[in-house]
Amino acid sequence: MVKEAMKYYDRKMLRVLRAAPVALVLGFVGACVAEGALMQRMSDDPVFAIDPAHPWRSVHVANAAVLSPAESPDGRWLLYIRGSGYLPEPNGKAVYHDSIGLFTQEADSFSPLGPWEEYSGNPVLIHGPEEAFDGKHLLDCTPVVGRDATGKKDLLHMFYKGVSYKAGGCLAVAVSSDGGISFAKFETNPLQRRIGPCDVVYHDNRYYIFYGDAKYDPAKKKATARLKTYLAVVNDPAEFTSAPKRLVLDTGVRGSFDSQSVHGGRIFKLNNRWYMVYQCSSEYMDYPDRFHVAWSDDLLQWKKIESPELFFTRGPAGSWDEGAIWCGEVFTHKDMLYMYYEGWGSGRKGFDRDKPYFRGGRSQTGLAVTSVESFLKWCGHSDRD
Repeated sequence: MVKEAMKYYDRKMLRVLRAAPVALVLGFVGACVAEGALMQRMSDDPVFAIDPAHPWRSVHVANAAVLSPAESPDGRWLLYIRGSGYLPEPNGKAVYHDSIGLFTQEADSFSPLGPWEEYSGNPVLIHGPEEAFDGKHLLDCTPVVGRDATGKKDLLHMFYKGVSYKAGGCLAVAVSSDGGISFAKFETNPLQRRIGPCDVVYHDNRYYIFYGDAKYDPAKKKATARLKTYLAVVNDPAEFTSAPKRLVLDTGVRGSFDSQSVHGGRIFKLNNRWYMVYQCSSEYMDYPDRFHVAWSDDLLQWKKIESPELFFTRGPAGSWDEGAIWCGEVFTHKDMLYMYYEGWGSGRKGFDRDKPYFRGGRSQTGLAVTSVESFLKWCGHSDRD
């Protein structure tokens, strides 16, 4: 492994923040306040920005997914992220692809602000052959550590959205037996066409696989429903295709903030409750402008939080994340709730932030924060529950 230039903050400030009490961290974000939202940006700039020096993440860098020391195979912090850029093909030409890379931090010196150490062999998971189910792109990385089919060995599974040149997106999975560095894709991929992962939780020896589905009709060549969140519960990821599926998070009523899409939900646990941070929109299927939260006691039944205060929303016009936001990856650290998220924008004059994927935009990764106490209060839940 080698140290990389993910150092967007003064090192002295990082040393202060690593040991900082809640009040100091919240004070640090004061200049980045998004009025009316619970989660606050820790900087006006992305914490993972595109880097021309690394072709695999030179165009976009987004969809961060974190494994804490308690969740990871080796007791370190692991962060997987989707990079977009140009990779060499066997014919010598560089072709645009989305891939998945790995970054790490040691547990005893961890800071959400970094610096993260990049694995020297990145990307760790790349596209397949041109005709494959993932021959074009790998998106929405979703790692989870759980037991194999025998129940005797821990494995890191990486769920992801594979994109082909001819058949669109699909849910796929790869497995690592060396701590998340090298992966072997399932021979039974894709698990299902025209859906994509949200998150996967390993709980009570079962995999809870959350995914988004808009009921694409191949004959009509279009989605026939709004984008909603579904769940399959299996003992082994290979069982997904035949497993029963259930709707767990529906879109809101017409005109509500999440009436068109509820997707990308990332799940974490606090005080014996499960929380899901999901992306949503009242206008578009895949151009969300805000995040909201649902909660559950059992991972099966979910209820949306009712709060007049926004949880998090896209940045103001002219900011790097002015267009849309996705994949709110939330984790706790020292009584704080942190969230990496993908933001789309340009920060340039003339950028139409209300037009999906307006030319000149790019995806990068930001960081937002609130205290655990403030989050539970926002949810209407007691920190003693």
